[in-house]
Amino acid sequence: MRRMMLAEVEPCLAFGAAGWGALGARLRAIGLTGRACQPFERLAGMAARSQHAPMVKWHLRRSGEPRALAMRMLMYGDPVTPGEARTALGDALPLERLLEAGLLVKTAPGGVRSPYLLRLMGDLFVLSDDVNDGGEAVMGAGPSTRGLARVARPRRRAARALDVGCGAGTLSLWLAGSCDQVIATDVSARAVAFARINVWLNGLTNVECRRGDLLAPVEGQSFDLIVAQPPYVPRDEASPATPFLFGGARGDELTVRLLAGLGAHLRPGGTALLLVEWPIVEGDAPLEERVRAAVGREANCSVLLLQWLDTDIDEHCTRYASIGHAWQDEAYEREAMRWREHFERAKIRALRPTFTVVRRDPAGAALGWTSTVQGLTPAESPTSREQLDRVIAARDLVASGRAALREATLRLAPGLTFAQHGESEAVQATFAGGGLCGPVTINAGAVRILGFVHQAESVKRGLEDFAADQGQTLEDIGEAALEGVELALLHGLLEVASP
Repeated sequence: MRRMMLAEVEPCLAFGAAGWGALGARLRAIGLTGRACQPFERLAGMAARSQHAPMVKWHLRRSGEPRALAMRMLMYGDPVTPGEARTALGDALPLERLLEAGLLVKTAPGGVRSPYLLRLMGDLFVLSDDVNDGGEAVMGAGPSTRGLARVARPRRRAARALDVGCGAGTLSLWLAGSCDQVIATDVSARAVAFARINVWLNGLTNVECRRGDLLAPVEGQSFDLIVAQPPYVPRDEASPATPFLFGGARGDELTVRLLAGLGAHLRPGGTALLLVEWPIVEGDAPLEERVRAAVGREANCSVLLLQWLDTDIDEHCTRYASIGHAWQDEAYEREAMRWREHFERAKIRALRPTFTVVRRDPAGAALGWTSTVQGLTPAESPTSREQLDRVIAARDLVASGRAALREATLRLAPGLTFAQHGESEAVQATFAGGGLCGPVTINAGAVRILGFVHQAESVKRGLEDFAADQGQTLEDIGEAALEGVELALLHGLLEVASP
């Protein structure tokens, strides 16, 4: 893996909250927003300095506007003249100070650019390293982090949130708008420095950055929400230590350590959400059992795995070996093959992408359920926090027992449609927007039961009405109908009605 000399980020801390705040205000004033950057991010493929970056630069160079100049030197590593830099940044921070601190560096002939990468998460600024530089590089706002952010943000304001392994602080910045307090932790001093800079750059006052290993910086504290994107790539002995990438020889060692401590740091009803690509190793117990064992049976927690199709390990090795290689040369080929050999020796047969969710049971409840949901790929159906909350509420109700299910008010999922083909009794239920898991096939009789339950104030009343419509009693249709309602709830056809 190519290793570049990373610029020292600590001198940039000297600008303090006032200096970085002024710079952020200037960038907003010249119109550097998420909407303005979207066309260029799409062109660049959301990859830092990708093969399409020359086209981004071509378009930006045709404009002398301050926003275009700022994007060139801060976002795409394209040098501008000192005069153009002053046009872009105004009086927020003197150019000489920016050069002295290293936020900008001189290039030949006579240009200046940033050695870091600036990206936007919505309208939030995220400064980070280019991860292609390897080593101690700190990751910023990548595509996977954006997906986790979409699911993590709570629908109701939370009191306290924790971002473990925060990197440049992307998730912490995102959560700051919906939480009273956010604590960002990372074992890397460089990561904590970037996170602190980004807090200042965005003018936030409710995010605190701490250095330490996993949960150690918050010992004895509990949170409503915990988020993490732990490093999960399997590492062979020949690979250099790259903190943002490797999670251990198998790839899941760091994640397992984190899971073991989550229960003690969640408030009752609190949720931890991890984005993990789990190794599927020959001879291992099923993934659901492995995650449950890592969390612990005695932790008063429920566990949900929202998983997608396995990542092919050949594709994985090809993709990750390309980090640090400008061209697919012989060194890249050797690295990809070495990684593949490591997978073979470790008997890793696949990698399973998941949102791994740990939820502390609400006060007074002892639910402790464990469940797996096979979802569509994120590209087919991006997961929202609302969908996740519905899945958890359904499993809470089922774990509470049949008596609670009978008294519950359930409604058909919004936008759910049913289609029966020909003379068959099979009916395909399709979710609006593709849903979380895609279409579900049920029989026509079950559709009628769901319709009665949807219209009633309780499941019991709905089943009574259905039975009466069939000239039967509730005892006649028995527990089978209630089991069907339970299955429909677990498959997302029915949802727990909002209070």
